[in-house]
Amino acid sequence: MTPKAWLFDVDGTLLDSVTGTSLRPLARELLAGLRERGIPVLLWSAGGDDYAWRRARQAGIAEFVTAAHVKAGRDGRGHWVLPHLPPEHIPAVLVDDQPHEVPPVGEVIGVPPYVGPNPRDTALAALLDELERNR
Repeated sequence: MTPKAWLFDVDGTLLDSVTGTSLRPLARELLAGLRERGIPVLLWSAGGDDYAWRRARQAGIAEFVTAAHVKAGRDGRGHWVLPHLPPEHIPAVLVDDQPHEVPPVGEVIGVPPYVGPNPRDTALAALLDELERNR
C-alpha cells in the first residue's frame, strides 16, 4: 500500500509570496525525502494546477511532485475544499501558511508565511528532522 500523501500549498509555503521565485530553505530536502520514502507529494494552489506545476518547474522541484491540484472553492466555514482525489492522493498531512483555511483532513501543519527570499528561514526544519528520525 502506498503511504498517504503530503499536500503542500505553493505560494507563501514552499515559494515566497512576493516574487514567487525563492524556494523556501529545506523545501527541496523535505520533498526529496518524502519521495525517497515513496510518499506522494502533492501541490495545490488557488492559481490552479497548471500554475502549481509551472512554479514547481521554475523552482526545480517538479521531479519530487506527484500531482498538482487547484484550490477551487471554499466551504461554509471558509476552508478550501479538496478537489476529487484518487484514494492514493488523499492527504495524511497538509502543510500551509494559512492553516486556518485548510480542510480538517489529516494532520494540518501550519508554517509562517514565507514572504520574501530569506536564507535563514527554518520553518521546515522540524518536519525534515522528524522525517529523518523516522527513517
